[in-house]
Amino acid sequence: MEIGLEPKDAVDWSYRGEGAVNLVLAYTGSSPSFLGKMMRIQKMPNDGKEDNGNTRGNGLTSHEKVIWGECKELVSCQNKEVVEFLFVKHVMRPLLGHKHVNPGMRLLVAKEFLESVGNIVTSQRPSWRADAASVDTNRNSVLLMDDLTLFAHGRVEDKPCLSVEIKPKCGFLPSSSFIAEENVIKKNVTRFEMHQVLKLQENEISEISEYDPLDLFSGCKDRIHKAIRALYATPQNNFRVFLNGSLVFGGLGGGTCKTTSKVEKDFEHLLKDIIKTKDGSRANHFIELVAETVYTSGVLDHLLEVQKLDKYNIEGVIHVYYDLIDKPCKVCKELEKSTTSSRSQFSSMHSIPMAEKVNVLKEFLISATAKDCSVMISFRSTNDVIARSSSHSNLHLESAKQEFDYKVHFIDLDMRPLKKMEVYYELDKKIMNTYLEMMKKKALLGDRRAQRQCF
Repeated sequence: MEIGLEPKDAVDWSYRGEGAVNLVLAYTGSSPSFLGKMMRIQKMPNDGKEDNGNTRGNGLTSHEKVIWGECKELVSCQNKEVVEFLFVKHVMRPLLGHKHVNPGMRLLVAKEFLESVGNIVTSQRPSWRADAASVDTNRNSVLLMDDLTLFAHGRVEDKPCLSVEIKPKCGFLPSSSFIAEENVIKKNVTRFEMHQVLKLQENEISEISEYDPLDLFSGCKDRIHKAIRALYATPQNNFRVFLNGSLVFGGLGGGTCKTTSKVEKDFEHLLKDIIKTKDGSRANHFIELVAETVYTSGVLDHLLEVQKLDKYNIEGVIHVYYDLIDKPCKVCKELEKSTTSSRSQFSSMHSIPMAEKVNVLKEFLISATAKDCSVMISFRSTNDVIARSSSHSNLHLESAKQEFDYKVHFIDLDMRPLKKMEVYYELDKKIMNTYLEMMKKKALLGDRRAQRQCF
């Protein structure tokens, strides 16, 4: 590949958002080669530490090569950036469907281009994001992808395009026999609900969302509608809306906790060119449109299947992780001191053949990617100017008497590093402990109220 972007090109890219690892920029220039494109640029923590723990530029670790050994191209790759691209292309895309996953392509860039981009977007980023990490200017390529917030390669003059980004989270309750007795509530309460309590305690959110992932994944139209309404009411970082590629609802790189009446009024006005109904009803029609599309498309059925590859829960999988890296199991050591859990409960995980352990870890890591990805749904009204498109799915929204083309894609399908297994386990413990402590306080408060009523 030749160098695709030089320093002078930096002004044609604008900040779209970011996650923990990547910045996302959208193309705003006029070159036909980049119209309707966006790019993902890797970040570097400002403290200088590599988040993935690998030497810069290296591919997989020796243990990861064992896990992904069936994919020769992935294992032989010595570039971490390209590894991420190959993971989406060869692992996630076949599982979720070629129609719904666009792995993108690598594009070589000059170091000076990355430096210029970093300087330009700094003022557009949330301050807490900018303080934590900057553009990694030592990379030599970026990931170029279709801008899924647009139809027709960026030509927005034909018809406005409305896009909704949803982060569904985990859509099932675990039933693993390796869940400790004291954590059995996992089998009845979603991870999302429990994590909300920890986020509230750590001031990451200002109020708890009523969104229930089980509703969204239920396959029931009414429950899906309830889930979308809950996401709309409390978007946090789970629900964002774009109009012609520009964010119009939800937060940039962080989250918006509550939809106020002013926000809703402004959003109603923005919808006027998409949903042709009277003022005051468009937001409701919008919620219905998203819910109908989720129900009709059935894409979350595919996602749920991939999420359910995690059959043992982190409480079981962590044991085979220590076997793979050939180190004493720290969790078993902890269990020796425990009064509620028995180490013997997990002996079967340590005794299964190594090939099976490798598969357990592989499926867990794939599931982890599926549990944290996002779904992008883009809409375009097909009334008047544009006839139905054979290349996109079509939906009739009866309540608004309108037809819409739509397309659905999965995004943010990053590979989960094997070395983060201990981090996943510790976070799970923290979520559980915080939630159980909250439940105890509620029970104690209830007892006190009952005692006061007696007197």
